[in-house]
Amino acid sequence: MKLIHCADLHLDSPMETNLPPDRARERKAEILSTFAKLVRLADEGGVSGILIAGDLFDSNHVTKKTERYVLDLIASHPDLYFFYLAGNHDRASSLRLMADKPENLCTFDDGWRSYQFGEVTVTGSERPDPDTLSLDPDAVNIVLMHGQEGSGRGEESIRFSRLKGKHIDYLALGHLHEYRTAQIDARCTACYAGCLEGRGFDECGQKGYVLLEADHGKLTHRFAPIARRTLHTVHCDVTGYTSQLDLENRLLDAVREIPASDLVKAVLTGSFAGEAQFDLSHLGNLLSERFYFAKLRDETRLLINPDDYRHDISLKGEFVRRVMASSLPESEKERVIACGFRALMGEEVGL
Repeated sequence: MKLIHCADLHLDSPMETNLPPDRARERKAEILSTFAKLVRLADEGGVSGILIAGDLFDSNHVTKKTERYVLDLIASHPDLYFFYLAGNHDRASSLRLMADKPENLCTFDDGWRSYQFGEVTVTGSERPDPDTLSLDPDAVNIVLMHGQEGSGRGEESIRFSRLKGKHIDYLALGHLHEYRTAQIDARCTACYAGCLEGRGFDECGQKGYVLLEADHGKLTHRFAPIARRTLHTVHCDVTGYTSQLDLENRLLDAVREIPASDLVKAVLTGSFAGEAQFDLSHLGNLLSERFYFAKLRDETRLLINPDDYRHDISLKGEFVRRVMASSLPESEKERVIACGFRALMGEEVGL
């Protein structure tokens, strides 16, 4: 028997934190399309069920259009079972509460609920209490939970130590947006599937789902990428650059292996002398022309010796002296001076 474990799809996420409106709308639609792709892959690949470990939707107020699409998608695959555990984002979504939901949609509530599914028992709770969890030691037990491993309190806190010796074979987790595994005891593997599509630059790298296979009491799993686009954060050290063209080549080298269909945030790092020049707008345009979406962040530091400007009677000298005498933090002084130098050289400045 094959099963798919996924989580944190965040359907109907506005996607507007980094993206302009047209790209945000496009990415919002792509995330829904990726879920549909996952369902088709499951159907064509002989998968019996899909485990959704929380945050199928981005909020409790999902649009009727998206909710209807998801319901139709589930109903149109009657031989494929969907085990949907709501997460902290969609705990009050109407999908799990409706009375006329599709027969192949299995949901959970505050107490432990189990479904016998072939040789596998799928158990889950939206507010899990490990002390009340009781499982058949002879079954292949999959438990769904949504939250982050830790010792703190709160609905999203999970303590792996309290799940030891509970006869769990696979703990299907949601809440963290990257694939991650941990061994709880000799029998139990805990796994975060991550999200299907990265939504921001805090969700870089491959995204996908986990494919599980149960065979004669044994359970194996592997990660499978599915995302239409990948997000990347790359760092480019400008230290010692010799010209604008040299800097362009360094930046393009740093992103050379990234597909044009992906999203990129390039971070300029290192330090440069006070008289050095580079055109941030031009560098940003180079990236934007190359990728589906790109942004440039300047985290460089200015190498400046205030004593060199102590007796300088130029406008630049007066500017440096005033900034250095201000109450700004030292790191802010560097940034202000760097921006001031670029402004004095006629460049476009962004703080």
